[in-house]
Amino acid sequence: MAKGQVIVVGAGIGGLAAAALIAAKGFPVTVLERAAAPGGKVHEIAVDGRPIDTGPTVFTLRHVVEAIFREAGGDLSKHVTLAKLDVLARHAWDEGEVLDLYADEARSADAIGRLMGAQEACGYRAFCAEVRRIYATLDDTFMQASRPNLPQLMARISQRGVQGLKDLWHLQPYTSMWTELAKFFKDERLRQLFGRYATYCGSSPFHAPGTLMLVAHVETMGVWSVEGGMGRLAEAFAALAANAGAVIRTGAHVEEIVVSGDRVTGVRLADGERVGCDAVVFNGDCAALGAGLLGRGAAGAVAPTPVAQRSLSAITLAGVARTSGFPLVRHNVFFSGNYAAEFDDILKRGRPPVEPTVYV
Repeated sequence: MAKGQVIVVGAGIGGLAAAALIAAKGFPVTVLERAAAPGGKVHEIAVDGRPIDTGPTVFTLRHVVEAIFREAGGDLSKHVTLAKLDVLARHAWDEGEVLDLYADEARSADAIGRLMGAQEACGYRAFCAEVRRIYATLDDTFMQASRPNLPQLMARISQRGVQGLKDLWHLQPYTSMWTELAKFFKDERLRQLFGRYATYCGSSPFHAPGTLMLVAHVETMGVWSVEGGMGRLAEAFAALAANAGAVIRTGAHVEEIVVSGDRVTGVRLADGERVGCDAVVFNGDCAALGAGLLGRGAAGAVAPTPVAQRSLSAITLAGVARTSGFPLVRHNVFFSGNYAAEFDDILKRGRPPVEPTVYV
């Protein structure tokens, strides 16, 4: 039986991974990317002749990526050189306090204890135990599940019996992250620090569910830098897809996903070219589909995203400079004096924060 043509729209990491895995199963795959190079958010620009990452700056969940490479017939280690970071991030406040968070939980607890006291160090250890439990509960039941949804999640966890029901209770999907953090930390600076993880996916810690605290555990599992910049990771995924048989076309702007009846028949590019297919994998913003930006036929694939539910963005400046004074590491976060006011400025006043948290 012939395997149908698959088009992947968008050559971000997700699109390239999908293309590699589908092509490895024998399907003919074409990846169509609007930009001049693959990578999506994993992007770099040259400043004063030096490449600077303008998207993600470090690499996590290494075991997941290594599994994708193996399944598609590749080997991540042959494409990129990784260096594990000892200091996850350096955090600073206006009063001059500086706190390093380490990959080692004991070192982080000691650092917290020295700056903020033994009670906060104990709170940190309890927090680590909680986020480990959340991660373990959601790893295979939701994050790595096909078509994950809440009823499916509850059914899978419930199959674990009494322990599963206890794990389900700990997820706290209806309590805000900020509220959950207050159960572990009396010092608001630590709530700022760990609430920052909500912004990784464009959320506010005052609105995002407490479940997102699991990102803290992901970082303790390992954070790596990529030699030569994150762009090398994008190149590795593109090579993986190409080696599996996928064709990657850049400069190909998909303007419409063409649907006939209840089936997709192809895509139409901005220059008028039509490319036929039997299936489309869309690696773009789902809100674009729901809003009909890729044609009315595809709009029904997802529900429209209300304005109030759109994710936050960021203002990014890329430059090369000599620094002095503050001892910078790879990840540095300078917190504002009023964390809630930052999100009020964005969500209630519709403007950039007057006093923002800055990541260097």
